[in-house]
Amino acid sequence: MIDSVTIFSKTGLILYHYSHLNSGNANDNANANDNANTLTSTQTNAINQFISQHLTSPSEKNYDIPTTPESIAEYESSDSNVNVSDDSDDMMVVILYPKVISQHADMSWTGYYMSELLKKYCVFSNRTSNSEDEKKDDASREAGNQLFNATNVALYEKSQIVGKHTKSTSAKNKNTTTTTKASKAGKKGKEGRVWHDGGEQEVTSKTMAKLDRSKNANASTGNMEDAMDIPDSSPALMEARAAYLPTADEVPSWQEEERLDDNAEEGDDSDGSGSGSGSSSTSTGWGSSLKGMMDQVSGKVLTSSDLDGPLQEMEKILTGKNVARDIAQEICQKVREKMVGKKMASFTRVKTAVRQALEGAIEKILKPGKGRGGSDDVDILRDVVTKRERGMGMGAMMFGAKKQAGKKPYVIVMVGINGVGKSTSLAKIAYYLKSNGCNPLLAACDTFRSGAVEQLNVHAKCLKVPLYHKGYAKDPAAVAKSAIDHASHEGNDVVLVDTAGRMQNNVPLMKALSNLVVQNNPDLVLFVCEALVGNDGMDQLDMFNKALMSGGHGRKIDGIVLTKFDTVSDKVGAALTMTHVTGAPVVFCGTGQKYNHLKKLSVQSVIKSLFS
Repeated sequence: MIDSVTIFSKTGLILYHYSHLNSGNANDNANANDNANTLTSTQTNAINQFISQHLTSPSEKNYDIPTTPESIAEYESSDSNVNVSDDSDDMMVVILYPKVISQHADMSWTGYYMSELLKKYCVFSNRTSNSEDEKKDDASREAGNQLFNATNVALYEKSQIVGKHTKSTSAKNKNTTTTTKASKAGKKGKEGRVWHDGGEQEVTSKTMAKLDRSKNANASTGNMEDAMDIPDSSPALMEARAAYLPTADEVPSWQEEERLDDNAEEGDDSDGSGSGSGSSSTSTGWGSSLKGMMDQVSGKVLTSSDLDGPLQEMEKILTGKNVARDIAQEICQKVREKMVGKKMASFTRVKTAVRQALEGAIEKILKPGKGRGGSDDVDILRDVVTKRERGMGMGAMMFGAKKQAGKKPYVIVMVGINGVGKSTSLAKIAYYLKSNGCNPLLAACDTFRSGAVEQLNVHAKCLKVPLYHKGYAKDPAAVAKSAIDHASHEGNDVVLVDTAGRMQNNVPLMKALSNLVVQNNPDLVLFVCEALVGNDGMDQLDMFNKALMSGGHGRKIDGIVLTKFDTVSDKVGAALTMTHVTGAPVVFCGTGQKYNHLKKLSVQSVIKSLFS
């Protein structure tokens, strides 16, 4: 909290200075760095300004120092504190801290800290000056001050606790005395507590409306200019921009090429799997080796027993990479059924043939063919552009018009359980689409979780895209419909709908989600989950699919977004498990916190990670 503390004599000689105080471990503070006892030019100017103001108004205890950033100087002198030793009559201590700290934090402990620091330094100074070997020069004084740093930091940490406690105890005693006097004068009946400004005690729709800070100023008209406008200088917005926005020279993850090693080793030839029988290499002799060579040269017809060893090994590899066990067994069984009775190509080992067949099966699972137009994947950008061009006239397409009011936008609904990163993933997709020439609108349909609208509003301000919302305690389906109509009127070509996180066994919320999808018929429903979700992800997906299909309309999840994909290393099995369960492809993977940390799933990269 405090930028620096300085002790100097009233003649102007600086006796001690420390400028690396912060709230944390005392040992870390004491060993901050070698320059902790050196004044910077900014600090020197601030202290000079304090001295000038103190000479003008000596009765003041706090002084505003118009430096950058604005600071407050607070002091304690020996002649104003009876608790300070007489040996320190010529000393004064000054602390500097940012003005913004005083507006948000309780700094009542600083007086205790400064008076105690003067006493401790006086004792320390007397002890060192009485040493026989003491040399009274600047170098020896600086070395002594470094020894005092640990005492200073420990006192700093202690003061923040003891100083506040002392003040609260004094205030409590004062209030007790006042209450005693008042009770003697005459007892007063108990009064109701006022919970907010205005004094309304009854919880009514009117009082609730006053407390709803996120409601549109003109919600009935859909006017987007509301009371949630955040100034660009807001610390919260500046912090969010620093955390989420990429720098100018950063390359988006979706543009980075996957570097695959096409020369991956197929395995050691001496592992005993060459014959396909799964027997140990120690049991082979000249006869079995010759037989294995002849099988490879001539092209062996595979039997089920030939596949036992390699498939068991492949199943073990898959489960070790976070693929659900029953899914791994099912995939291996399909490979077995496909390969039994098949003649191998010449000079091909059984293990190699099994792995190639398994890679082909995995590739088909990861490319389920659910893309628009019969393509292998869901390409959001392609689908948005296609829908926009179909709704535009030929003249608008020729002259490159980006907006055309009255056309229904491409609608994406994000669903998932609590805390998996739906809102952040939605903002990343909005950034991706905007970077590629689209005009997205964010729809805040999480009207249940406190702070959800404000969170999405911060993302919208960072991305410089519009946000549509109607506050809290509203029907999410109705808010989504209004947002789509608003986007159609304003010419936005894509609407990203944020929904409330919900556990898969929460029946009322799952019905509300189904209602939102049925009423608005979005182009894409994306399920968001963490890449390390494990077997629980299968249950989540199954329940969400059942909820979407309730009512007989047959709508399912269209795609999957895996968050925290950068934390799983080579354990990428969740992508395979979830795609196999739903038949929906993995559309995007989140690879970090920033908006550009988003990429499409590389099937070949996943296959390589599974067998690495």
